[in-house]
Amino acid sequence: MRTFFTALLTLSVAVLQAQFLAPGTFGPAPEGYCVSVEEVVVHEQGSALEGQTTYRVYLNCLNETDYLGGCAGDSNNPLIIESTSGEWYNTAANSSWNAGGISEFVIGLFPDVVYDSYLTIGAEDGETTAAGMSTIWGDIDASEEFSGGDAGQNVTVNDVTGGAWYEPFEGVEANQTGLAGEDLKILFAQITTAGTLSGQVYFSVYANGDQDQEWRDVLAFDSCPIPGCTDDAACNYDEDATEDDGSCAQLDCDGVCGGDAVLDACDICNGPGAVYECGCSDIPAGDCDCEGNVLDECGVCGGDGIADGACDCDGNVLDECGVCGGDGIADGACDCDGNVLDECGVCGGEGIAEGACDCDGNVLDECGVCGGDGIGEGA
Repeated sequence: MRTFFTALLTLSVAVLQAQFLAPGTFGPAPEGYCVSVEEVVVHEQGSALEGQTTYRVYLNCLNETDYLGGCAGDSNNPLIIESTSGEWYNTAANSSWNAGGISEFVIGLFPDVVYDSYLTIGAEDGETTAAGMSTIWGDIDASEEFSGGDAGQNVTVNDVTGGAWYEPFEGVEANQTGLAGEDLKILFAQITTAGTLSGQVYFSVYANGDQDQEWRDVLAFDSCPIPGCTDDAACNYDEDATEDDGSCAQLDCDGVCGGDAVLDACDICNGPGAVYECGCSDIPAGDCDCEGNVLDECGVCGGDGIADGACDCDGNVLDECGVCGGDGIADGACDCDGNVLDECGVCGGEGIAEGACDCDGNVLDECGVCGGDGIGEGA
């Protein structure tokens, strides 16, 4: 019997090496395949798993029908699964190294079983086809770190024989959990730990579900580019981003990141622009234009007013009567009131007084002489 089991183990290892670990002509992973570590639950204070986080580790694919045939490691392509805390959570409620022991019945009795750490090929519970997947190991059995109720420990499979967990491909039509599906990713591990995960896995993948397009390669955890803004001067800078996706934005004038508010021609955020009489404002009170000019006494905006020597805005001057633009003393008149010179040469005068014979008030004497002495005495 012992000889039988030895032979069986030797045969199994040989099959494992032939299927996953033996050198071949398989190409490397095409660009675009990568491993992502996604946070599922951060366990809150007061819970049984306080201080730990449940992560799911996915192989990200390019095609919906890509099939994950197996996850492996050996001396040439080591399998490494590590947490900075050195360990991860296992529960005895799931005795399996995979998700086969997780069911609605068990969850009802032990709710935390959903956070159990396990290895898988796409399955997250025992009610899927991958619950019956297989595993085989040489000197180092990584599945032991995911079984039972003891905490799992960091593990590296780097022995010559190596090991793997896998599920034989039954064709795309079988709709196995090892297919990438619409979200283009395949779950291959769930780990609940207080630390940060790192590691690498040697994958066997049938691109488009075609075994003739199989590739094998080692991919590291968190090898997927993280798209985002890598410009630290942008308002939406993402310190975790490893690949700039053109999304970088700046604060607009209203303080909105990536907003569309802009300064108008008057430096007003989202203002109406230069729509006023003076562009950005109306004419100031007291001014007559946008240049700061005022109306002069002639009503001209920015004008020079009445010219020197003129008496009005039409350029007229004062006549001799003091009338602006007047005609002055009329012809024949002697003053501005229209008076004329009398016979005594007085402007507007009454002339020679009645009974007088001249302008000095003299009268005619008896001899008919104006202002004369008349007939002398004794004559």
